[in-house]
Amino acid sequence: MTRILTALATLGLGALGALPVLAQSPLTLSGMSVYRYETLVDHSGNSGSFCCAPYELGGPDGQFFYIRAVFDVAWSEDLDRVSVSSSDIMLQLPGEDEGRRAQGRYDWFGVFQPSAGSLSERRPRDWPNETAQVFFNGIWYLPRDVSSATLIIGEDDEMLEVPVNLAVELSPVISPSQTMTITPTALRRAEPLSAESRLNGTDVPGRMAPVVGTMLRLDFDITPAFSTDTDAQTGENAAFIRNTWFSLVSPDGAPLVPLGSQSSGSSPRIEWTNSLSWQNDPQTIDMSLYFLGNGAPGTYQIYFLEDYVGDVTLQ
Repeated sequence: MTRILTALATLGLGALGALPVLAQSPLTLSGMSVYRYETLVDHSGNSGSFCCAPYELGGPDGQFFYIRAVFDVAWSEDLDRVSVSSSDIMLQLPGEDEGRRAQGRYDWFGVFQPSAGSLSERRPRDWPNETAQVFFNGIWYLPRDVSSATLIIGEDDEMLEVPVNLAVELSPVISPSQTMTITPTALRRAEPLSAESRLNGTDVPGRMAPVVGTMLRLDFDITPAFSTDTDAQTGENAAFIRNTWFSLVSPDGAPLVPLGSQSSGSSPRIEWTNSLSWQNDPQTIDMSLYFLGNGAPGTYQIYFLEDYVGDVTLQ
């Protein structure tokens, strides 16, 4: 866990050897971390069920390499933004003619997205009194025997080439449950929900009640363990939470149907997000999620993505 909290164990620049930075590039490597994973769970939500049938990526011929790089930027009066698209960020393996695009990234620690990431940052408004670094993280699926590569960022006269040591030992994957503390407070049978939706300028009332089964309300507290934003500048703290990252499993082992959450009498939303930010200590928020099941009494299991995080009892 310490490795995660310390910006994922930045490697000393001496271990990387000489860093060929072209004169036109505004970026200078400040630090880099490399991790090797056997498998990863797809957190896009497009496949499988997080709690009970996660879609696991990986196979016998390859492994995942997570590369996180931090760059200083030569901000100037003429340079107020750095932006590199994902198509211009490549990993070049020895003996190959073309670079490889990343297969995924971590926008938030613990949550793998199977799409390549870009690189972007703006010059701080208070520059030159304040500065900003640029962060990049990408995950590549590569042959198991690979030991070195070159990270290529940008193109033409602004291209930056950085050698990468891939000869690292296997690491445990950043687990979702490492990033959040989840404390259940109640599980109870819920009454039908009344709501009002604003549809093209008109307030339209609505109601949600089960036609079959029983609607349950799960209440719990959630506290970030640390800032999970992979692009946060020094001193910035942020975390992000989706309703669909949580699952409830009944005493008989069957996952319940998610019905979402309701805020201030608005229409219930299955896909809803919470963004948190703080200065000193992470803030705790209370969440309420609705699920549809058979309403049987007993002990229910709570999952945060693929991780089991606790029990709650329905009387």
